[in-house]
Amino acid sequence: MSRRWIHNPNRCADEYLDGIEDFIEFARRHNPGATRIRCPCRRCNNTLWETIENVGFHLVRNGMIETYSIWNLHGERVDHDSSSNAPRVDHVEPIVDPNDQVMGIIQDVFPFASTNINQEGEDDVSTPIDSAEFEQHEKLLKNANQELYPGCESFSVLTAIVELMHGKIKYRMSNLCFDYFLGVFKRMLPTDNCLPKDHKHAQKVLHGLGLGYEKIHACKNNCMLFYKEHETLDTCPICNESRFKMTSQNRTTKIPQKVMRYLLLKPRLQRLYMSTHTATDMRWHKEKRVDDDVMRHPADGEAWKEFDRTFPEFAADPRNVRLGLATDGFNPYGVLNQHHSTWPIFAFPYNLSPWKCMKKEYMMMTVLITEDPGRSIDVYLRPLVDELKDLWTNGVRTYDKSTGRMFTLRAAVMWTVNDFPAYAMVSGWSTKGYMACPVCKEDVTSGWHAGKVCYLGHRRWLT
Repeated sequence: MSRRWIHNPNRCADEYLDGIEDFIEFARRHNPGATRIRCPCRRCNNTLWETIENVGFHLVRNGMIETYSIWNLHGERVDHDSSSNAPRVDHVEPIVDPNDQVMGIIQDVFPFASTNINQEGEDDVSTPIDSAEFEQHEKLLKNANQELYPGCESFSVLTAIVELMHGKIKYRMSNLCFDYFLGVFKRMLPTDNCLPKDHKHAQKVLHGLGLGYEKIHACKNNCMLFYKEHETLDTCPICNESRFKMTSQNRTTKIPQKVMRYLLLKPRLQRLYMSTHTATDMRWHKEKRVDDDVMRHPADGEAWKEFDRTFPEFAADPRNVRLGLATDGFNPYGVLNQHHSTWPIFAFPYNLSPWKCMKKEYMMMTVLITEDPGRSIDVYLRPLVDELKDLWTNGVRTYDKSTGRMFTLRAAVMWTVNDFPAYAMVSGWSTKGYMACPVCKEDVTSGWHAGKVCYLGHRRWLT
């Protein structure tokens, strides 16, 4: 009996579900009359006894222990005499050359440079690549083909930088620490090596891969952003506050008083379809989800289904993205600075399976506000709102790596996830005072009692 299904990451795949049925049948056959067996899921770890029906449910929800390939705790016997001389075959991950992985990343980022892609629904016309993108593509290819030092075949310049930057992010290394070790590595290598000398130069090499951010100047008093129609102004038209700090006249560059970091959402959503690893997973909610009236994913909920009925054109293409937005403030300095507050705003795609859509790899930070915005959070949300409106109305042309064709990607925000104080800031409805209930709004039953505002009629929601 094949046990390959144990290592399948998609627990809704037919192979995995058929494997569970084979395991249940095997356990019934070797434990006749038993109502409970050991559960080999990752959470129970063969230490807890469950009913056979619950074992099947646990295996779908939690997955099976990947090392449990010989079911000796469920009646399988191992013939040590015959198996001692037999070669043992383990599950070995395929070894992939890191240089090939980097070339695959470049092909995902610039799919138009290496293949002639036809537009969906149009004639056989290849998608052009502009001069700036072509220049970035050529620089990346040059670094991907350049040896780290003469005679080095295992690492190119780009491969080395990608590996080092991946380790920096994975183990949360500061830029100062990264600069130190990068300098040490550079001195260890032959003198004619091409390794960058610090983090800043390494980032310049990776700039062509995209997924950067924009710096948008903001008014000191949170009145407005110097953005679009106000981009060229030097003073705020609302409070007349200067855009830049007062510096010496000999200084050539101006320092803005406040800066917001905005990370574009469209390239990140496009990247999900340009990668072979996620292009198919983005259609999971439509093609692989089990619809059996059990709530396992937001797509099983009534809100999702009502949205599909309201906007059938949007729901017709499963590649259109359903998004959630979440934000909250926190103090990154702990007790060192009691007045500082940082507000990141995250977007996450609900198209993915439930074991992926909440992973940090797929959470996209779109806005970073470096101080408490107060009631002016809508000012900082304007670039994100403009981009979301454009994604809903017009969409963006995107290359689907799984089909090799272009399509128009659209997106919709399904939910916002906040605590109650942040809800007041994001929605613009005060959650304090006489009309604090965002459901009842003006019809709220409230009054002044014992020195505070009380909501005397709200026990009706507890029935």
